[in-house]
Amino acid sequence: MQSGIKFTTKGESDVHIRDVVAGQQYHLSASDSIDVRPSSPEAFPAPVTDAIEIETSGLSTLDHYGLAIRDGDGDVIGVLSVEDAGGRFDGGIQILQIEAPVKTFLRIEAPFRCESSLDRISIQCDEPSTIVVGARARHCYPQETITITDSPTDLLEALSYFGDTMMTASPERSFPTLRAHPPRLVHGEELDVPDTLSKPETGVTITVPPDRSEIMSVAPLAYYLLATVEPGEGFALTTSAGVDYRPTERGTADAATELLTHCFTLDCLVRTEGLYDVDLYERQRFESLSDVDLAYADLYDQPLAERLGRYLEVDRDAVSEIGPTWLTTALLEPGREAVEALPYLSYELAQVRTADPPRYSGNEARSKALEAFSGSAGAGKTRTTSLVFDDKAEFVAVPETDSTQTVWVGSGIPLNSAAFDVNGYEHYSHVTEDDESGLEITIVCNEIEMDKESTDLQEVLDPRDDLEPELTIRRRLSVAELRAVIEDGADYLHFVGHATPDGLQCPDGELDVGTVEQSNVDMFFLNACQSFQQGKRLVERGSVGGMVTYSDVADKYALQTGTLIGQLLNDGFSIGACHSIVRETRPIGGHYTAVGNRTAILSQPEGGAPTLFHISQKSDGYVFDTHVHPSEAYPIGSIISLVIDPDDKHYLVPSSDQFDVAPEEVEEALSHSLSPIVVDGQLQSRSEFLSTVER
Repeated sequence: MQSGIKFTTKGESDVHIRDVVAGQQYHLSASDSIDVRPSSPEAFPAPVTDAIEIETSGLSTLDHYGLAIRDGDGDVIGVLSVEDAGGRFDGGIQILQIEAPVKTFLRIEAPFRCESSLDRISIQCDEPSTIVVGARARHCYPQETITITDSPTDLLEALSYFGDTMMTASPERSFPTLRAHPPRLVHGEELDVPDTLSKPETGVTITVPPDRSEIMSVAPLAYYLLATVEPGEGFALTTSAGVDYRPTERGTADAATELLTHCFTLDCLVRTEGLYDVDLYERQRFESLSDVDLAYADLYDQPLAERLGRYLEVDRDAVSEIGPTWLTTALLEPGREAVEALPYLSYELAQVRTADPPRYSGNEARSKALEAFSGSAGAGKTRTTSLVFDDKAEFVAVPETDSTQTVWVGSGIPLNSAAFDVNGYEHYSHVTEDDESGLEITIVCNEIEMDKESTDLQEVLDPRDDLEPELTIRRRLSVAELRAVIEDGADYLHFVGHATPDGLQCPDGELDVGTVEQSNVDMFFLNACQSFQQGKRLVERGSVGGMVTYSDVADKYALQTGTLIGQLLNDGFSIGACHSIVRETRPIGGHYTAVGNRTAILSQPEGGAPTLFHISQKSDGYVFDTHVHPSEAYPIGSIISLVIDPDDKHYLVPSSDQFDVAPEEVEEALSHSLSPIVVDGQLQSRSEFLSTVER
């Protein structure tokens, strides 16, 4: 697999910057014709994967991003906000850090002026000058493979190498661009660790009972703390600096989860003393809630083994209060599939625990499913008669968690959670790698009465200035035609029609997608009753992941949900985010779930991490409760600024905050996103809400 950054020119004056591993990209536009020459990544004080230099009198972005300006040593000398008229810099070495989908740095040694607006960042030099452009790739897929047996000892040994992929032991590893992906795990006849991997020498050790269930629950913690994992009587964290932490009152999974969230959150605060000296909202909140003097600068300079000891002295409640709602809790059915999921879950920094939930089939499954769908509307015409609750289908009653997203790793049809499939992660790595083709979207409507969904989708998937999707609408496809669509492929397939567990319905029969030679559809939404099994088979045949249904869905609500999910995907929300949002905010949300790789995105968000507004009315206006969702471009630990924030603070991803908005300001506040909004707990389109606002 390729790894790194690719620079290409578009036309005479545009530079296209692409992370060929993560699949993220964006453009810089020069003021004049340019020639691109290779340059050294060593030109920058922060880690950079590759660099070029160009001769130009100016550069601009095609959207607004966070921007920090540093001196040649990397110290922050200014942060440019949307409200700033601009600033002038009269020579010397200046480093501009752009928080774009691909983290980018500009090195300028000539006088220039920098301006920021709602739709761009502009840099203008006094005369044509050399600008060095550097970018950092995210190593978000496994580069190495460790082979293990079913022995718990092998699993302990393998986890001890996970932290070797971290690019630093400093608090900056809380940034996603400095966390490379752990090696994949596969099962074989004997333990085999590549020579390119070594155990981190940080002096940090995690002790855990030599039971596979206990071991699996510490995988993300071992990865994040660069720890060696050893067998012992109970869970313990020890370091070469004398730390000996043994939370005997808690189980291994609970202790590991608490430590992971505690240390990660404190790292996000402490890293503001390093190269990323920004006004962080979460640090402000911590200092207002706690009397503890963290001595940030001292903590930043300490080795990891010593820093952990100081972290353990900090009040857990205060840190928990300001930390983000954790993105993912993964519940694992012990077995090989769960073990092989650990590298991907560790990279997400998921909270991991094993579980043995009750399982149901037949009539018992129907009643349990209805409980899971509670609050979901089911009245109205549905697209088929339910056959899903027969004795062949086994439903798993996955328990609710406190995380934004819950994922089940195991057999059966999970209620209350997404369904993990390692195939989706492997397929996504091949999709994103060096794929510079345009966005291809195919809408298939095999139900004439639902044709409005296809026309509505065409409207919501087309409005972005920075995307030019090739959108195709097909109607009433035969089995052979639908098979050809799946095998020919698309970035996104939106299917509207009927389904059963055995196939997607066509005028001349059913297509079982498990019979296609290979699915070249990357992401999908099978907006048809009982589509779970067919979605799972798409992932097994080559797809990345998508949205599916458990059972029957009323046509009226399915149409609305399909259009709203199209809007969310178009604005950069991941499959998993779509699932969690729809589940919480739509009358039939409980009927939908995600299968495969829920981290996949269809497009990059405009101007930062995807943000959902929860809006409520008050006497003199509105309250906008902002919820920033992680995405492939802005994973957990990223920092962003919000256009709606008058104080131009920086926020962690994920995060939330509230803002008062006057009626006359509502339209402007919503103009920077294509996303639907949540009003009084219900997801709806922006246009629907704006029609009710008195200006």
